[in-house]
Amino acid sequence: MQKKSGEPKKKCKNCEGKGLVKQGDKKMKCQRCGGTGFKS
Repeated sequence: MQKKSGEPKKKCKNCEGKGLVKQGDKKMKCQRCGGTGFKS
């Protein structure tokens, strides 16, 4: 079994944990988290 490593993942504040950011009428991958929704 794996032990829990460190602190839990924090949601990205730039995209509110969704991984996508609206830019005009397009949906772009969040640059801060790389589209995962979690801050690395």
